[in-house]
Amino acid sequence: MARVAHVACSAVFLLLLAPSAQTGTRAESAASGRDRFQGFEEWSPCRVLHGQGKRALVTGITGMLGSHVAEALLERGYEVYGVVRPRSNLRNVASFQDKVTLLNGELTDPWRVLRLMETVRPDYIFHFAAQAFNSLSYEQPAETLSVNILSTLHLLEAVRQLGLQNTTRLLIAGSSTVYGASTEEWDGPVPESAAMKPVSPYGVSKAATEMLALQYARTHAMHIVVARFFIHLAPRGVEALALHDFARQIVMVEQGLRDPVLQHGDLSTRRDITDIVDSAPVVACLAETAPSGTVVNVGSNISYSMDQLVRQLVKMSDAPNLELQLDRSRLRAYDERTVLADISQLKRLTGWRPQPNMPRLMQLLLGYWRLEVAFRFQLSQGSERQKPANPEL
Repeated sequence: MARVAHVACSAVFLLLLAPSAQTGTRAESAASGRDRFQGFEEWSPCRVLHGQGKRALVTGITGMLGSHVAEALLERGYEVYGVVRPRSNLRNVASFQDKVTLLNGELTDPWRVLRLMETVRPDYIFHFAAQAFNSLSYEQPAETLSVNILSTLHLLEAVRQLGLQNTTRLLIAGSSTVYGASTEEWDGPVPESAAMKPVSPYGVSKAATEMLALQYARTHAMHIVVARFFIHLAPRGVEALALHDFARQIVMVEQGLRDPVLQHGDLSTRRDITDIVDSAPVVACLAETAPSGTVVNVGSNISYSMDQLVRQLVKMSDAPNLELQLDRSRLRAYDERTVLADISQLKRLTGWRPQPNMPRLMQLLLGYWRLEVAFRFQLSQGSERQKPANPEL
């Protein structure tokens, strides 16, 4: 346990001294000399920086996707505003918090949304805030539908009521979960033309928000683009996301905080996975350049075996002999076998080509959770000094 305490204290010390020292960030890419236009064809409209003098409002800025897109927007010259809920955890934006303006807001409250929009009057809105966990939606279907649909409706209504239709562009975060059962009907990548047949409450909520957004684009002449995100991955995630949960469990075994067992659900599936640090610039570009009413898949067009990814994480860790154990409570009544994005339209619109490096991404996830688990352990130890508690995270 002394080893655990040492790791925990060291990690927390580093986090407190340098909150910007997060692995896998855009700052890290810039420091390494990475071309900001890496992955874009020479003709790509994304090579033109549209952000100078423009305001971008990012909902869900403290999340994994929102925080990385916010960094990409800063790189493109935007004045960035972020919507945060009271008592939001700001660690994901700590490395660039001094460069953005954070505003408290509850998107399910139409009056607050209207006041917020009146204050910022953004040129671009990137709407990522949502109950975004597919698995949780089975347990909380009403909340998932209410939060996801109403937050989108209130943003759209605020734009309409303030007369911002001609000056504000919106990018609405859709999801590959809208395809659901349609993925079984395609022999290969799923195009945007595939029918929406969601099989989870989350998928239903995203189908509804997408249809609502497109309705406003047609009837109120708003410029709206829907980005259907397939699985996106990077540091700054939470354990409600499967691969993040696997990395967390592995790290807890490494640090002696749990038995050498990794619990999992169905690992026979294959998923299209994209590195957010790689794709964040193209998300910004879609809002800038895609025609209104565009619905576009955002993915890698690479299908990964979940079983192989879990085993790769284990092999890369300091706990290579842990046991994989099926947890039946993690199984779903229906789960798509293979999900693969057709990104032909994305390439045509933006000239972007994914730059996958899954081994590096797996290492980044483990590194992120080594810091995160140590940080949580230190917090639990501090709580124990005041009141005895189970140190299990």
